[in-house]
Amino acid sequence: MVKYSYLGETGTVNVIVTNKPTPAPTPVNNGGESNNASTNTNSNNNAWNPTSSTTTSQPAEPNYAAVQGSAVYATKGIYMYKNANFKKSQRIAKYPKAKRVNRPMFVVTGYARSNNGTLRYRARDVNHGKKTANKVGYITASRKYVVNVYYKTMPKNKKITVIAKRGVHAYRNVNLTGKAKTYKNGKHLRVKKIVKHNLTTRYQLSNGTYLTANKKLVIQGNY
Repeated sequence: MVKYSYLGETGTVNVIVTNKPTPAPTPVNNGGESNNASTNTNSNNNAWNPTSSTTTSQPAEPNYAAVQGSAVYATKGIYMYKNANFKKSQRIAKYPKAKRVNRPMFVVTGYARSNNGTLRYRARDVNHGKKTANKVGYITASRKYVVNVYYKTMPKNKKITVIAKRGVHAYRNVNLTGKAKTYKNGKHLRVKKIVKHNLTTRYQLSNGTYLTANKKLVIQGNY
């Protein structure tokens, strides 16, 4: 019982005290959902999580794959196709097996994989003067059929042989400017080192001049 006085009047009132209920926790707004809901959604639904990807990535290109923009040639007969699955009905061009100096050459413009995951090169035909020149399509990336046009190593005996029918030019500069001399077909040359230039390579001769390391024009060793 509590007495009170208000504006000159007095009186008593009965007050019943009860335990105050504990209020329910206020949910934290997280885009319309509580923290618990958000946590459950993240843990049970990977697609919700922006750091997770549902995209299946293709295998990376193997170490032997030619660099995009570099030149390759076919050592055996191959075809060029419209897409990476290599169906006979979608052949664009045929390239028969040829002697080294006449092997068909391509520039790798990209990569693709067949339905079973086999690597293909997207390539441009750079066989100038041929009917197939400038065609674009897909060719095999198998090293059994297609390899880099340019040497990447030194010859074991540090010698190369000119095999180009018209010979090759040696230059004073690595970018093949400043022509110094022409070496005829069959000429044996001593190599000092191999030098990278953009996506190609050059051989520096013992006299300091440079010439191409294109396998269609020179061959390692005494040939």
